[in-house]
Amino acid sequence: MGKLVILTGLDGSGTSTVAEQLHLEDKGSSLLKSPPVPFSVNRNEIDEKVYHVSPTAHYLYYLASNVYLTELINEKMSQNDDNIYCVRYFIDTVVSHRAKGVNAAYEHETELYSIRKPDYIFYLDVDENERQLRLDERGRGFLDNQLDDDQLRQRFLEEFNALESEFIRISTTNRDIAEIIQEIQSYLQ
Repeated sequence: MGKLVILTGLDGSGTSTVAEQLHLEDKGSSLLKSPPVPFSVNRNEIDEKVYHVSPTAHYLYYLASNVYLTELINEKMSQNDDNIYCVRYFIDTVVSHRAKGVNAAYEHETELYSIRKPDYIFYLDVDENERQLRLDERGRGFLDNQLDDDQLRQRFLEEFNALESEFIRISTTNRDIAEIIQEIQSYLQ
């Protein structure tokens, strides 16, 4: 049976690059990103306008996108036995909102919603100087600029560390992508 594999980490850690390469090397697999369409269509506006007015509404938007993404994942997994690689997921929603003061629970099953629990979560860890260089090369978005705040970035890292039992930490600092892919694939086999 296929596995749900999540790639997470701070922006610039390599989540998209690594997920795309894993997908390319795994014939038949699917690649998803969180938040999915149609949520991603208005994501920038939600990030820039809603969070400052109501962090809770911002959280609920991302929570809803994870509930919807679960339905997409469940449908794909019912159709075939291939792996699904997903850039960001529920853990990111919880961590980012906890770091900003929202009391978000990391619960996959509640009376209100059900979010599919991943088979693997890989947290891509990167040295801050290298992360900044990568962001400079690719260009920065709204959320990238938020993590330039040392205190907020530290809260993000603390919240990820609080959930460390949920993921496998993979260093991407000064490493070739082939080496990173090989390490991740060793867990998947």
